[in-house]
Amino acid sequence: MWETQAGANVCSPVIHGDHLYWLSDRNQAAYCINRHTGEIEYSQRMSVEAYASAVLVGDKLYIVTRNDGTLVLAAKPEFQLLAHNRFDDRSTFNGSPAVAGDSMLIRSDRFLYCIRQ
Repeated sequence: MWETQAGANVCSPVIHGDHLYWLSDRNQAAYCINRHTGEIEYSQRMSVEAYASAVLVGDKLYIVTRNDGTLVLAAKPEFQLLAHNRFDDRSTFNGSPAVAGDSMLIRSDRFLYCIRQ
């Protein structure tokens, strides 16, 4: 159907509506691509490294970075950083978060966190 040079070596994209979203571990950029045409809607440099795949909750993307906290992006074809949350520890985060009900589980190499509303 189409090809693009935007991609990632580790994390997988999330599909929401007509778009694919991810944070590339190769060039540290957040991407939104039209899943029908392959057109890049945005490529936003983030200066963070992520191995974890994004998780979609409602209309928000949660992306756990290795050492720089969790990014919350709007799941829409215009880049919008909604929040950048950090834990006050020196852990390394490589795993994708899990969502169950109103809880998000985030694991590091040292701790398991449960975040609730």
